[in-house]
Amino acid sequence: MKLIEIFEDIPDFRRKTQVKHYLHSILVMSLCAVISGADDFEEIAEYGAEKEDFLRQFVPLPNGIPSHDTFRRVFQNIDAGAFEKCLRERTGEVLKALEEYQVNIDGKVLRATGKRGKKTAAICIVSAWASEHCVSLGQVKTDKKSNEKTAIPELVEAIDVRGALVSIDAMGCDRKVAALIRSNGGDYLLALKKNQKGLYEEAQDWMGKHKAQMDVYSEVGYCGGRVERRTTYVCDDLTYIDESLKWADSKRVILVEAERGFKNGEGNPTLQARFYISSRAENAEYFAGCTRKHWGIENQLHWHLDVVFNEDRQRLREGNGPENMAIVRKMALQTLMKSKGRKSLKTMRKKVAWNDSLLFEVLKNF
Repeated sequence: MKLIEIFEDIPDFRRKTQVKHYLHSILVMSLCAVISGADDFEEIAEYGAEKEDFLRQFVPLPNGIPSHDTFRRVFQNIDAGAFEKCLRERTGEVLKALEEYQVNIDGKVLRATGKRGKKTAAICIVSAWASEHCVSLGQVKTDKKSNEKTAIPELVEAIDVRGALVSIDAMGCDRKVAALIRSNGGDYLLALKKNQKGLYEEAQDWMGKHKAQMDVYSEVGYCGGRVERRTTYVCDDLTYIDESLKWADSKRVILVEAERGFKNGEGNPTLQARFYISSRAENAEYFAGCTRKHWGIENQLHWHLDVVFNEDRQRLREGNGPENMAIVRKMALQTLMKSKGRKSLKTMRKKVAWNDSLLFEVLKNF
């Protein structure tokens, strides 16, 4: 199977004389188990024991199913960079055929890995996600004494952003990040907040006074009894926004006004204004879609990891375990999303656990 070939390049940290289970077999079994509903090493080992006859059809198991301690030890010690490279290479093949796509970058804290009384002890992983195609492009764990801002440049360097529009929230709004994206052949769409005080205040002042002369696009959305009107304004003349000229190849400053209320008229509507800077020269309708697509990393990736894969409940902290298990969950998520059709991911996980033939079909989409 392709799965075995993909994982064969990962270096094995174990002594050859002590190896009883092939590394690629452990990884393939783990992926099948997570796709089928397993959330931790005990459940992965139990899945293997129950499905041993099925797994033997495509996974070499000369010494049977490994114990949960073996699964744990392997994930804690295999090289996280080499394992993450497997993820990037698989998704890179999907994106090669595309002329243009959007990369959303954001961080997620693994809540259960924190320690009581220590706010910054929990592990944070910064991920890149292409929401239009539901594929994970890569991830980087932040250093213990750092934050998302330092991990974002490392992730931008690792993934292929040529021809892509890279969208990042205010944490990654930095001139060095913008220059790095441009030097790697991509365009940026960065959210502005008061961490870039000069640019934010200039954009707020100029666009507030002159938005009537700018390109505008308006749309109305309905969800759960709530009505949201989003109006996007694009400033294509940055002459009077001096701070924007310090950003690499800056072309547009964008204002998105979101007014939210309820269909029945109850309560007072709320108005929120968000600002962005971009190196791409497009109109208001284009940026209205891009700013909405950015939230796909929250609604598709992070939400499903928490709700469907119970990521925030996983307490694994030792070694490379948290990173490597996060990679397996992303592999499982994007594989299931290609096959689920109109079914929910929770339902699809149960169906592939019950139906071995269906799991075979799902694995073809990896």
